[in-house]
Amino acid sequence: MVKFNHIPVNFTQSELIEKDDAHYYQTPSGIIYPSITTLLKQTQSLEKQQSLQNWREQEIASEYITQQAGVIGSETHKLIEKYLNGEENPEQFQLLSEAHFNNLLPFVNKINDIHGIELRLYSNKMKLAGTSDCIAKYDGKLSIIDYKTKRSNQREEWLTDHFIQATSYGVMFKELTGIKVEQIVILVSSEKNTRMEFIKNPNEYLDLLEQRLDQFYSK
Repeated sequence: MVKFNHIPVNFTQSELIEKDDAHYYQTPSGIIYPSITTLLKQTQSLEKQQSLQNWREQEIASEYITQQAGVIGSETHKLIEKYLNGEENPEQFQLLSEAHFNNLLPFVNKINDIHGIELRLYSNKMKLAGTSDCIAKYDGKLSIIDYKTKRSNQREEWLTDHFIQATSYGVMFKELTGIKVEQIVILVSSEKNTRMEFIKNPNEYLDLLEQRLDQFYSK
C-alpha cells in the first residue's frame, strides 16, 4: 500500500448538526452557520431548479437513483479516506463504489503532504461552514481536493457550483490556519468508466462565491 505523508494542522473543528432538513455547523464558540452545500442549494438559479424538478417528474425511479447516488458517493469517499490514511478496508462496499475508487486511483496517487481529510471548516467572516474531502498537495501544489461520483461524463460548465464550494473551503482554511491554498481540484469518476480532472485557480470564483453569499443572506 502507498504511504502518504501527513502534515496535520491544529485548529478546533466545527460540529455538523441537522437543522431545518439541511446541514449546518456549530463553531467552537457556539455559533451556527449553514453549510456551503446548503447555501448553494438554496441559491440555485430558477433554471437549474426547474431542470431538476422536470427530471424528478419524468424519471420514475428518481428517488431511488438519488438515494443510491448518495450511498455510492459516501462509500467511494470512505474508500479513498482509508487509502490515504493507510488503513485496511475490512468492510464490504457496493461494486460500483469499488469501481469508482479504482477509477480515481491514478488521480488519488498524485496526492501527498496531507494537511487534513474530512476537515470540518468554518468562516466567521463569511458566516459559512463545510467539510472538505482533502486538503493536500496535488502535483506539488497545496490544493482543496474534492471527489465526485457521477452517472455520466461531465462538462466544465456543469461544475461551477463545485468550483465555488471548493473555493469556499480554501477561504475557510486560510482564515483558520493562515495557510493559503494554491488551487482547487475536482476529481470526477463516472459510471461510463471515465475519470476527469478539473484544476482551477480559486481566485476565479471568489466573486461568484460572494454573489451567492449576498443572495443567501439577503433573503
